Amino acid sequence: MKFDAIDKKLISYLYHHYREPLTKIGKACRLSREQVEYRVKKYESEGLIKKYLTVFNYDLLGYHEVVIVWLKTSQKESIRKQLESMKNVISVGEFLSDYDFFVNFIFKDKNEFESVFYSFLEKNKESINDFSIFSTTEVYLYPLKFFGESTPARDYELVSPNKDLKLGKKDIEIIKILEVNGREKIVEISKKTGLSSELIVYKIKQLHKNKVILGNRLLLGMEEHDFYFAAMKLKLRNLDPDLRNKIKNFCKNHPNISNLLFGIGEYNCLIQSFYQTEEDLRKTLRDINEKLKTNIINSELLLIENEGRVKTLPL
Repeated sequence: MKFDAIDKKLISYLYHHYREPLTKIGKACRLSREQVEYRVKKYESEGLIKKYLTVFNYDLLGYHEVVIVWLKTSQKESIRKQLESMKNVISVGEFLSDYDFFVNFIFKDKNEFESVFYSFLEKNKESINDFSIFSTTEVYLYPLKFFGESTPARDYELVSPNKDLKLGKKDIEIIKILEVNGREKIVEISKKTGLSSELIVYKIKQLHKNKVILGNRLLLGMEEHDFYFAAMKLKLRNLDPDLRNKIKNFCKNHPNISNLLFGIGEYNCLIQSFYQTEEDLRKTLRDINEKLKTNIINSELLLIENEGRVKTLPL
């Protein structure tokens, strides 16, 4: 699939605003409703749009531990199937590196992580050759800037100190539906929940107002269209609040950077970026090294081969 200027503008806008009416999307991108509908269907059929993700506030839902694990295994297919079937696994992806998989876990607390993960290790002790744990303390998702289009989208902080929020049964049904397909039509949600369309609209607005739903993102099949992801693991000295703010501002404004995570482990910072060419990747790495050269103790580049399946709720 060849990307033209219209594709780039539309994908950049859809990335955060796909739930808006097609007429509003068209107006923002200077397209007709029919042109938007045609191109969206093309993106879906050609695998560019893999899923319409809903971004949830995990802390409010009672999940306070987001953990990334890198795994090396001698039984890739078996391990992948096990991981994808686990309730606490948000996503599984493959690397072109010393590790085979990265796994994003979410848990209610550290005790649940210890119980679930070490049970998994014990079950697969003959086939897990190595692993590394990154326990996150801060997670930020940034707007898609790679295509050069500026859209009115804010960044999302996934891990923040919030008290659990009690949701009603119907609210939980709604967020489960939006996890499967963030673009599900109101009329379809109404049929599945037995609630009126008006009440569905009200409840979704309340979920946004109460920050249970933080926003929307697209899961893009980038690698099938010659766009790729890379992750830079950093071990930084003196990671104090001033340095954290410096890194957050840098990542938020960098055109290629999509995710930033701080955490505890062998490394204490993880930066994920998009790239299309080797020069794109080299430029991002040069920018990171130039910005943080006096603070970097050690670093490791991870090339992501396949982001794999993603679910944004452990329900």
